[in-house]
Amino acid sequence: MRSFLCKNKAPICKWGMLPENTYFEGKVPEGYQLAINPSGNYIVIDVDVNEEKGKDGFKHIPIELLEELYSTLNYKTKRNGRHFWFKYTGNKPLGNKTSGLDIDLRTKNGYAIWYREGDIRDCLHLIKETSNEMNLWIEKLFSYVD
Repeated sequence: MRSFLCKNKAPICKWGMLPENTYFEGKVPEGYQLAINPSGNYIVIDVDVNEEKGKDGFKHIPIELLEELYSTLNYKTKRNGRHFWFKYTGNKPLGNKTSGLDIDLRTKNGYAIWYREGDIRDCLHLIKETSNEMNLWIEKLFSYVD
C-alpha cells in the first residue's frame, strides 16, 4: 500500500512511482486529502451517493450482501457514500473501474480518499476477506472475464 496527498481528489505527486509501503506521515494539511492505494488483494468498494445528482449506489447492492459490507472496515465519504475495504479472495482479474451503477472499485491500480482519522496500517486487522457470494457480485460488476 501507499498513502499520499491529494488536492480536490487529484494526487499532488506521481503516486504510481512511489515505492510500495510508502506512507504519508504527519497531519494532513488543510485543503488536502489523504489517499490510499490498495495493494495485493486489497480492494475498496466505493458506493457513491449524491442526492443533488440523483446518485445512490446503495440501491444496486443486493440486500443479502449488506451485512458483509458493514462487517469490514468502512467509513462514510463526504457526500454520504461509503468506502468498504476487503481482501479479495476470488481468482478473476478485477478492474479499477466504475460499474455504471454509482458503485466503483479501487484496486492496486487506483486509490481511495481516506476519510478516517488515523493510519491505514492501524486498521488492516479490520479488513475482512470476501465471501464466495461477495466475490460473485464483485466479479459480475468489475471483472474483465466471464
